[in-house]
Amino acid sequence: MRYGELVEIILKDKRKFEGILIPSSEKDIVIIKLKNGYNIGFRYEDIEEIIYLGKTINIVNFPKKEMYVEEYNKSKISIIVTGGTIMSRVDYRTGGVHTFLDPRELLYQIPELENIALINNIVSPFSIASEDMTPKEWIKIAEISVKELNSGVDGIVIAHGTDTMHYTSAALSFMIRNLGKPIALVGSQRSSDRGSSDAFINMICASIYAVSNIAEVSVVMHGTIEDTICLAHRGTRVRKLHTERRDAFRSINDKPLAKIYPNGKIEIINKNYNKRKDIEAVLDAKINEKVALVKVFPGADPSIIDFFVDKGYKGIVIEGTGFGHVPTETIDKSKSWIPNIERAIENGVFVCMTSQTIFGRTNPFVYSNARRLYNLGVIYLEDMLPEVAYVKLMWVLGHTENYEEVRKLMLTPIAGEIKPRSLYEEFI
Repeated sequence: MRYGELVEIILKDKRKFEGILIPSSEKDIVIIKLKNGYNIGFRYEDIEEIIYLGKTINIVNFPKKEMYVEEYNKSKISIIVTGGTIMSRVDYRTGGVHTFLDPRELLYQIPELENIALINNIVSPFSIASEDMTPKEWIKIAEISVKELNSGVDGIVIAHGTDTMHYTSAALSFMIRNLGKPIALVGSQRSSDRGSSDAFINMICASIYAVSNIAEVSVVMHGTIEDTICLAHRGTRVRKLHTERRDAFRSINDKPLAKIYPNGKIEIINKNYNKRKDIEAVLDAKINEKVALVKVFPGADPSIIDFFVDKGYKGIVIEGTGFGHVPTETIDKSKSWIPNIERAIENGVFVCMTSQTIFGRTNPFVYSNARRLYNLGVIYLEDMLPEVAYVKLMWVLGHTENYEEVRKLMLTPIAGEIKPRSLYEEFI
């Protein structure tokens, strides 16, 4: 097969399809990429003829657009590429993905960036799917971010897979202290070779955010299913709430920081934000990875708590029901979580409580079952998101294992992760 060539496929039922021939993982399937960016596959047995149309896609040298570095007054940004589809395009000969590491290639794909900022540097420490990310990768991203921030750029854009982007945004929010410049994490729900891709608008908006006056770690993604606006969500207040919608990300228990328009306009939504200032960023990435996130559900076996205790874990974040409950006065006494949590705390494990409702806040003083947990020493984390609590507890335990200090730090807002009260308008 001559991959990368434009072909016409004629099926036995006389239907015709034109597209670029790309590799297939199945031996009996032929795949082409249609003009609208979508792929379609055909079984060999259904094909009457494949006609090569004589046009080959350039698959070796990806197009470049020269940068004009003499524009000294223009803002400068650095881009950190960690994976995902937003900073890549398909190599139609191999079916593999080519990652943009040359700023000129990126400018060719998204020429609008040239009007926003000079791309000072593109760094790719690794290229992995976001579900393969671990705390070690968070630390690497934080290290590079601090180095780039202190090199004189005006802001950072981090290209990242969308599935666990909110974990990374939370980690950077705690690991980077003295943040005086914007950091935008950005991804795409649909790959850049699809007609409905959100990659280009998201990258444009993230770059606009990176040169803005908002000195916060933020996730910048589509604000609607249209290409009209993006939203900047605070890194400790954001969650992916849909598997495929382009506007999958939402601010939780908080307003988005800003609306960002592709034409460069920024509309501040949340007046409570840190403003840009001339200070040197500091890396504070000491963590303890022995922390678990455990979800409560009806009939859940409480021995899961014992498992983590016996494995030497130092912290457990429970995603409880409602105000922060676990099975307590169960008819089957062996299903009560109380003895197991009590044992964990007696063994020096820090147990924190969040709510799986996502919106709202925990409260141990409404029902007696939760009060029992509170009296045992469970730390109720107000309106902090479970994923953020998981990341923060790792970071806190990297600094201290004194109970009172851990409790104080977990209940002290460090990066906007806790608010004193919940507002009506902050619920979807």
